[in-house]
Amino acid sequence: MNRAAARLLRAQPAVGRQIRLLEESLGTPLLQRSSTGVQPTAAGVCLLDHAKRIFYNVAQAEAAIAQLESVPSGSVTVALPTSLIDQLGVRLFTTMQKRYPLVKLQVLEGDSHAITIWMREGLASVALLPEGNSDKSLHSVECATQVFCFCGRADMFDGLPESISLAEALSYPLALSLQPNRLRRLIDAAAQSIGQEVHPVISTSTGLISLLMREGNIYTIRPRIGLMPIVVDGIAVIPIRDPDIRRSLSVVWSTEGPLQSAVEVTRTTLVELVQAISPGGRL
Repeated sequence: MNRAAARLLRAQPAVGRQIRLLEESLGTPLLQRSSTGVQPTAAGVCLLDHAKRIFYNVAQAEAAIAQLESVPSGSVTVALPTSLIDQLGVRLFTTMQKRYPLVKLQVLEGDSHAITIWMREGLASVALLPEGNSDKSLHSVECATQVFCFCGRADMFDGLPESISLAEALSYPLALSLQPNRLRRLIDAAAQSIGQEVHPVISTSTGLISLLMREGNIYTIRPRIGLMPIVVDGIAVIPIRDPDIRRSLSVVWSTEGPLQSAVEVTRTTLVELVQAISPGGRL
């Protein structure tokens, strides 16, 4: 008892009193006392066995909590422009799954207007937003420039030109995004700058535009990052010139409070992936 008190930095009477209180609480003796010292009773041995397991479980719980703090985990909602889903959707998922398997992604897909609303209403934690650096309600990192391109089935071209003028692009039967839309506003403004108007044969969703292009003699104008001209899944992507149409692309997140670790690693990964597919980046 004296040695136990010394290890606990307590007086021996205080240790003895604590044991007596424990015995009263359990309703049974824990120690067999004699003139030569004390020995544990059967109840004492049983309690000691359970106590060892309790302390082990507490240590395991503390280690697990520390692991959660050091390894990002949890759900993160990311908003991506529909026009970039083909370039970034799979890359983001596979990279996050490999690097941070405890982070569960939820991906929203929409136009700039929808993404802005999702971010402001807290429905998304991080997003890729065209011209996002102009939104002062959000933190942003500008990481790429989108080039507007003329798109159509590759087999409809005699060869793949290095570029195409906006005037020529407007002469084709176009399917374009519905107004109001940032992408559409930029196309309309560029057309006005050369004294022309935009008259699409249909204004509709990105999904239907893709289906119409694959059917044949329908074309569109879409932004893209990376090396061009290029053919992607049978669709030719040709930069537009005279004038060039470009816009910045930023990763954005809320200005309210610090980022959770899962959101932070998602934000960092998204910036890295966008920069990697930009001209000069490395895949």
